[in-house]
Amino acid sequence: MATSFYQHLLEKFAHYSTEELIDLNNETIKEKGWGSSKSTFRTAIIATFSKKGIDLSRIITKNDGFTSILSVPVKLVENTLVPICTGEHSCE
Repeated sequence: MATSFYQHLLEKFAHYSTEELIDLNNETIKEKGWGSSKSTFRTAIIATFSKKGIDLSRIITKNDGFTSILSVPVKLVENTLVPICTGEHSCE
């Protein structure tokens, strides 16, 4: 079920503009709860950014075989997603 939900989201998000995806990401970050559905939803957003050729290096880190994605609002600067630092979200 989660795979079909993820595929559905990927197909849907492929038609979104980069600005729409940024807005969707930033709204998703604000929401509390959701559990695994939120994780699947955000993963589909991030995958769509990647497919559009957006540089994710400022929000994704890879250490010792583990990939971490910052859960922060973002903005686009020269084709790179950059964390927006707020009182609620740190930009480590």
